[in-house]
Amino acid sequence: MTVYILRAQQAPNEQFAGFFRRFKETPGLLHAYDLQGEENPNDTVVVAVWESKEAADRYLKSSPLRHEVDQAVPSARRTFYNVLDSK
Repeated sequence: MTVYILRAQQAPNEQFAGFFRRFKETPGLLHAYDLQGEENPNDTVVVAVWESKEAADRYLKSSPLRHEVDQAVPSARRTFYNVLDSK
């Protein structure tokens, strides 16, 4: 299992909500969370839990959605994490 966290300075809007709705249908994606900062509503975090690093890599390399997000949200930054333990 692999997780990536996408961070962006992005005010909530319908375009981002549409991206997230489409993202949830990505093959290999187990869980996805769209988070908004409580103190700073422009602090957006997406937590994506993938079945494998390969599934995440397939999305990042070949998904048109990934390219749309990167163009529309230039502040987006992804960081990968290996899951060591979970509940």
